[in-house]
Amino acid sequence: MDIKSLFEEIKVNHEVLYVLLYILLIIGFIGSAVLGRFLLVSSGAPPNFEIIMVITLLAALLLRSPIAFIVPLVSMILSDILLGNPIFVGAQMNRIVLFTYSGFAMIAVINIFNKERFRKGLGEIRLKNIGYAAGLGIGFVLLYDVWTNFGWWYLIYPHTAESFVAVFTAGIPFMINHLVSGVVTFVVIALPIITYVSQKHIIELPVTLKNIQKIPVAAVAIGLILLSFTGTAMHVPQKSEIWLEQADATSVKISIVGDGWTIGDNIVAYPGDTVFLLLETCSQQNGFSFEYTYYEQFDSVLIDSINNDENGDNEHYWQYYVNNDIPMVGCDKYTVSNGDHVEWRFETIAY
Repeated sequence: MDIKSLFEEIKVNHEVLYVLLYILLIIGFIGSAVLGRFLLVSSGAPPNFEIIMVITLLAALLLRSPIAFIVPLVSMILSDILLGNPIFVGAQMNRIVLFTYSGFAMIAVINIFNKERFRKGLGEIRLKNIGYAAGLGIGFVLLYDVWTNFGWWYLIYPHTAESFVAVFTAGIPFMINHLVSGVVTFVVIALPIITYVSQKHIIELPVTLKNIQKIPVAAVAIGLILLSFTGTAMHVPQKSEIWLEQADATSVKISIVGDGWTIGDNIVAYPGDTVFLLLETCSQQNGFSFEYTYYEQFDSVLIDSINNDENGDNEHYWQYYVNNDIPMVGCDKYTVSNGDHVEWRFETIAY
């Protein structure tokens, strides 16, 4: 083998090695994001404490733009599947993934268009750079949370100013956790990695792309944003279709007041659900029993006892109310809607 052939072989082997290392880097980013999210969720970490945001930044700064763009999207899809989260199908709640995915797509595009600026800001470990990293984490988290909170409101709540304020107010504790996550991961993970790579040059940083070469990733991100508003997402939720628990406006509040005890719960009502069905669900969720009798002549049921308080004890009987009114039908005939307040009272019956 002559010298020319030897150098050509070395060059080819070097290129192959570079491609292999590049592929391993991509797999490493996606694997770290998927495993990190899975472990954080499974270990009971604070809600919204996540790692994919910082992986999105690192991928944008260390990989070529098209590949960097798909890293957070693939990571979210794979981790959702691993966690057993339903995506794209089913109830309105499942459509929120369109907003979460498009949120990360927006973050990726911002990183790609500003990669040179972000590299310089994270190129050294100094107090100024620590502040810069923390600021990036805060900024990206705020953008993402505002966008996804808007998605919650748009998909699940009535389109009113009151519900808009309620959604963003309820999201404040989660946003605080997410802000902490952004600051910690960007300062502890992103800053040291980008500083080390920049100074040691252990990874050949991708060439700077012209803006026109970044248009495809921007177009895909815009497509995801538009997709978030299409299909079933275009349908404004009605009162009977909203299914979030733990809020009186988006579930049925049920109260059961017995002889010296009280049970309260919020239960999602689906079309056709009756007061009787909600009582049955409440009993299963709260671990109490109830008994009833079916009367054929009325084609209805009468509740005989709840949690061992039986009709006739101390001349008390079970009576149900819906929004403080006594319905004139049996509990298995009264259909409820989310937003209703159902009360069962063990009381004396006035004639």
